[in-house]
Amino acid sequence: MSAEPKSVAEGSAKPPIWLADLSLLSVAIIWGVNVPIMKVALLKMDRFALNGLRLVISAGVLLIFAWLEYRKGVRPQVRKNWKRILGYAVLVSVLYQLLFLLAVSQTTSADIALIMATVPMWTAIGARVFLKEYLPWLAWLGLFIAFAGTTIVTLQGRSTSTNRPPSVVSEEKEAADNVEAATAQTPGLATSAGSLKEIDNAVRSSSPPAEPNTTTEHRRFIGNLIALIAALTWSGGTIFSRPLLKSISPMQLSAFSATLGLPFHLAIAWPAIPASLVLLKQVPMDLCLLYSGVLSTGLALPMWSFGVKNAGAAHATMFQNLSPIFAIVTAWLWLSEPLNAAQITGGVLILGGLLVMRWSR
Repeated sequence: MSAEPKSVAEGSAKPPIWLADLSLLSVAIIWGVNVPIMKVALLKMDRFALNGLRLVISAGVLLIFAWLEYRKGVRPQVRKNWKRILGYAVLVSVLYQLLFLLAVSQTTSADIALIMATVPMWTAIGARVFLKEYLPWLAWLGLFIAFAGTTIVTLQGRSTSTNRPPSVVSEEKEAADNVEAATAQTPGLATSAGSLKEIDNAVRSSSPPAEPNTTTEHRRFIGNLIALIAALTWSGGTIFSRPLLKSISPMQLSAFSATLGLPFHLAIAWPAIPASLVLLKQVPMDLCLLYSGVLSTGLALPMWSFGVKNAGAAHATMFQNLSPIFAIVTAWLWLSEPLNAAQITGGVLILGGLLVMRWSR
């Protein structure tokens, strides 16, 4: 006689807290490493097309794993929770994704990172108000310490993204002077140098200019406002999912959410997708899409929901403060972006705040 299908609420005993912490830490690593990977991919592909294609991959991966769960007898209570599932999908898979992309196009990376660093604050406050989650004073202290560290780290983005070291500027000037001197003495070389200069100008014109020259104060204010709404939306989705996860597994909730939000993003990206498909012949672009689709917007979502379910919404969002550290270290190792004392100081504060909050439990 076969076993009765079991609902999520009837599952096994609650896993140990360290397993939830490990899951949340893995998500922080995945999302942090995804930042420089997305930077590389966005150099060639339209942002909406990139977002649509990676969400196709993530939806497929999540559906496969959710189906495997279903075959094992885990039955989500969809009929009585379909409105909540739809609401979660609208918040996390539609509104948040769209708002974040719009914010990126309007304001600076440093401002976005700083505003998104307030997510743990909003989530902790929302969890206290709506979910009645209790946070001891030591946990609040850890939250503020980590927030201070994230502020220090993210504020560095403005200086490093718009100002180059004097040594680099000096080397570029010296190289330009050498080219001009050589072309003045060799007429034949002048034509080649002129062609190279035209190519260089074309590359510079196709690349994003320095942010202070292109972002007006008005656009920056609007972008910051959109980023703030995005942070509140993500916090709302995290809080909203906590009671919902009692009747549906994290994997199945993520699969439903990704699938429901996918048509919206594909509709926006459709004009740019044909040209972007040509780029899939390049192996580096395929690897970027696979990493972002399978991990960042794929398996990381149920891993995040698993941490929220077993550790609490406020505790889970603390791990988001680790993402900037992993992003900076990855960019330093892979893209040779400099690592300065302020970033190290901020990283120590973030880790310290996380340990303080973990100790408070």
